[in-house]
Amino acid sequence: MEPNVFITWCSPAGSTRQVADMIRTTCETMGVSVHTFDMGKDGSPDGFIDRLARAGDRALLFVGSPVYKDVAIPPVTRFLESLPQSSGAFAVPFVTWGQACSGVALWQLGRLLVAKGYRLAAGAKVLAVHSMMWQSDNPAGKGHPDRDTVDLMKKTVRDLIEARRTSGLRELALEALDYQPEHLAREMKPKIDQPLMVMPRTVRTDLCTQCAMCADACPVSAIVLNPFPEFLPHCFGCMNCVRECPENAIEPAVSLAQVETMIRQRVETIRETPGTRVFLP
Repeated sequence: MEPNVFITWCSPAGSTRQVADMIRTTCETMGVSVHTFDMGKDGSPDGFIDRLARAGDRALLFVGSPVYKDVAIPPVTRFLESLPQSSGAFAVPFVTWGQACSGVALWQLGRLLVAKGYRLAAGAKVLAVHSMMWQSDNPAGKGHPDRDTVDLMKKTVRDLIEARRTSGLRELALEALDYQPEHLAREMKPKIDQPLMVMPRTVRTDLCTQCAMCADACPVSAIVLNPFPEFLPHCFGCMNCVRECPENAIEPAVSLAQVETMIRQRVETIRETPGTRVFLP
């Protein structure tokens, strides 16, 4: 069966988009029909979801999210919750993480997909530069995704496409994505049902020029100027506003230096390996 590939993601810092692009270009080189939807840029998902539904069991859906505080980000989980029930199409969740911990986000996405009637074909966690360390000369995850990761992801996509063409695609058990040690999983899984903790920020009105670059950089349109930036309730704390403000007028409650120290401490405490891993049946 010739697959109809659908790729959707949300990527405030760009790493998840990078993986989505790897998947897309690999499919295109194989002559496969590809439909994409960037949750942070492409507006309404209705057209994408309609095409996905019409593809039926020919669809092969890739869904990507960065890991924030051990879980997937709300735009991605809301998207999955909005999907109509599938009649058994295959799906591949993937997450990017910044070396501190990949959490339970991959299992979380897999669980949502299975609840919507999708069969899991594979899953992947991909090591990337930590999104909160853009000012560091030596960020956690530096140099990633590396060449080995690119090669692995491209091979995985090629193998999945060929298996789908020959009706040889097998189903991956959801439990395979539940890979964290039991004590960590027990700590992390309750976060799935809790509101994502968002670091407070203060707008320095003496520095702000009302240029609106923060609002333009927000992947979920959670910033309005009134006349200075205000953060709406659906902000999930990606910190793009802090990163992109040319005047450094948006200050997080915890300094970036302190954040970096906390990230490095978690890297050393958890020591999660391997950085990138593909889960297959």
